[in-house]
Amino acid sequence: MRAVCHVDRLTVEAGERMAVALLGGRDEFVRLSNGAWSLRDDPRLGAGVEGAPRVVAEADPLLSSLSFAVVDVETTGTSAKTHDRITEISVVRVVDGGIADVYTRLVNPERSIPAFITSLTQISWDMVKDAPSFRHIAEEVAERLSGHVFAAHNAVFDWGFVSEELSRCAGRRLSGPRLCTVRLARVSLPELSRRSLDHVTHHFGIEVSSRHRAEGDAVATAHCLLRMLRVAEAREITTWSALSALIGPMTPRRTSASDRRRRAFPHPVTKDDIA
Repeated sequence: MRAVCHVDRLTVEAGERMAVALLGGRDEFVRLSNGAWSLRDDPRLGAGVEGAPRVVAEADPLLSSLSFAVVDVETTGTSAKTHDRITEISVVRVVDGGIADVYTRLVNPERSIPAFITSLTQISWDMVKDAPSFRHIAEEVAERLSGHVFAAHNAVFDWGFVSEELSRCAGRRLSGPRLCTVRLARVSLPELSRRSLDHVTHHFGIEVSSRHRAEGDAVATAHCLLRMLRVAEAREITTWSALSALIGPMTPRRTSASDRRRRAFPHPVTKDDIA
């Protein structure tokens, strides 16, 4: 506060009050357990939920020093903020250049699953009716994400659903650094005409055990991430700040006219699958 506000004589207590007044109401800042303040998307913090203490490491970490939580969710639809819910989640932790562990859970969405979603994912109401709802696994999901960079193929989608579920269950949204492997593929693999998971895995010769299921897609994405990080490092992109500058900020896709039409005319539910 002395440096920013150019106040020569400033007590610690006054500085604390000024910091709270300036930073406390802004979503992009988080206060750590040691009293220090940091940007929420600082990769030194790792992902987590709002208010959870996280540990600061070196100023600009090497990509090789970072760990990642690669996430894939299957859902009842595309609208995380309204009626759609997660039906399956997988978190694959990538540590020291390899896959450390895989966590996968079916989730009871507490609403019906449209027939076209079941056709795509093969997840039916019978499969999830006895599974825990998200509020029963929220803490273990948050623990799996804590301290790692959140990564996913089209990360805006997966981040949005996990964050909304945590908000509904615990009143705290997901926060921290994130990496979209679609955006990473655009700069790492410019020779590809498309950067879908099918195209990227085919390019690297990576087998997907079960497409459109959370574990199969998350494990495949983790392998793609490792390969693309090696491509980046071969091009002398070795730090998080260098990679972030290359990829650019991650923003949600703009809603198209076709999206609005689909939401205006939803697929009908022909029977009560929850009763």
